[in-house]
Amino acid sequence: MMGHMRRPWLVLLLASGLCAACRVAAVVPAPLLGPAPQSIAVWPAATAAGPRAQELLDGLDRAARTRGYRVQAAAVTERLLADAAEVVPPPSLEDLPGLGRLLDVDALLALEVRAFAADGEPLRSSRWDLQWRLLSTRGHGTLWSFDHAGAWALLRDEADPQRRLDAEPEVVPIGGDRARRFRGVPELAADLHRLAMDHLPARSR
Repeated sequence: MMGHMRRPWLVLLLASGLCAACRVAAVVPAPLLGPAPQSIAVWPAATAAGPRAQELLDGLDRAARTRGYRVQAAAVTERLLADAAEVVPPPSLEDLPGLGRLLDVDALLALEVRAFAADGEPLRSSRWDLQWRLLSTRGHGTLWSFDHAGAWALLRDEADPQRRLDAEPEVVPIGGDRARRFRGVPELAADLHRLAMDHLPARSR
């Protein structure tokens, strides 16, 4: 009888332990270093390192939008810059106030590709070193940044059955899944953008 009475307490203890573990594993966003922007535009040119770096921009505007910000579509930003270029040279990324006026946004989200390599289509492996920066166009400097360097590869028996057993082991991004497959660089980029945006504070209503 006493054993049956103790079981509910054991269940509650295990449940509270699991909840505590979940809290420890939760991502804590890095705080903004200035006023939260109401509107953001994605800078449509990655600081390139390699011929495929530009593909990594795919989905960045959608990922930022999930944090509650009003994010201008990358295609709209490109069109506004192209239209301005027909009259006068448009502002560069160094002229943040000028870009703020032209694009009517409070901040720019820029992606720096320090290093990137991808093999295969669908992908068999990839390595990267990236930085996301949120730059104020209202004179508040860099509001937020996130760096991530990592790699991903298919399991040995999936990617290359002939691979040597003593070869360097495959690695996956933080929180990644070895079983995950990526059809191409844009799909990998979408995963990396979601990881980065988890570290961007959500916009309070």
